[in-house]
Amino acid sequence: MKLFLGTFFLSLFFLAFSFGETDTSQNSQKELDQLRKEYLSDKAALDQINETKDKILEKNKDQKMPNSGPEWKKALEVWLPLRQKEKASYPKYLDALVKAYCELPQTDKKAEELKKEIEQQHPEHSKNTLTVSYYERHSLLANAIMPHLYAKSLEKDRADFFVKLLKPSFNTKMEDFLHFFRLPVEPLDWSVQTAYSLANLRAGNLSTARKENKKLIKKASKFDKITELKQLHLHRALIEAHDGKEKEAKKYLATALEMNSTAALDLNSQKLVKETERALAKLKK
Repeated sequence: MKLFLGTFFLSLFFLAFSFGETDTSQNSQKELDQLRKEYLSDKAALDQINETKDKILEKNKDQKMPNSGPEWKKALEVWLPLRQKEKASYPKYLDALVKAYCELPQTDKKAEELKKEIEQQHPEHSKNTLTVSYYERHSLLANAIMPHLYAKSLEKDRADFFVKLLKPSFNTKMEDFLHFFRLPVEPLDWSVQTAYSLANLRAGNLSTARKENKKLIKKASKFDKITELKQLHLHRALIEAHDGKEKEAKKYLATALEMNSTAALDLNSQKLVKETERALAKLKK
């Protein structure tokens, strides 16, 4: 009788947990549907005014300054607020898209659909490749993925997918090359490379995760970026802990916690610290 009751209550617990997960994913899907609708509306309006600008340029191509005149000025006045609106709605849509994908079971058909939708957000599908907009778009994708890399429960298949999306561009590799030879270079946005390192950790590619982290720590140290250094040392501590290197993990964890010690750790940093401490505790057993 006791065994029956225990099994019964355990079944009720898992049933309630399952319904809770379903509600969460459904809410995320509703949010995504709304934000996607808003973004696509903004994008369509921007595309339309861009077509108008192209027509004006074609019409005035024989003039000394084709991008001038009252018609062009009027088009720019319409274009600017539409561009700002589209620029504001895209990150919200992208964040919701990645969130909805991560909350669905991998076996769900909808998860595969969202995966393909995320793939289309990679800048390689943009017509403006190898431009500022390319790197901005890649950075936005990294920022959308990053919160989910703090979860130890992230499945390897999803981590592998994120690794593919986050592979650093030629510009990042060139920056690392110049830093290696101590040549002067302006710092780039490191969000993609940081997320790439953490995604490799979640995928079990510890060597690549460590290699990218080393480059980032070196660059952040050169430019005295304390906030970034603190975060990167936490990442490194977790990498070493998962690789079974207790001494190195403790060193990087202690260094991270000593940096700007008066500032409270954010929620994601707290997750990394707890995960590192649990990994270190297992190494002692």
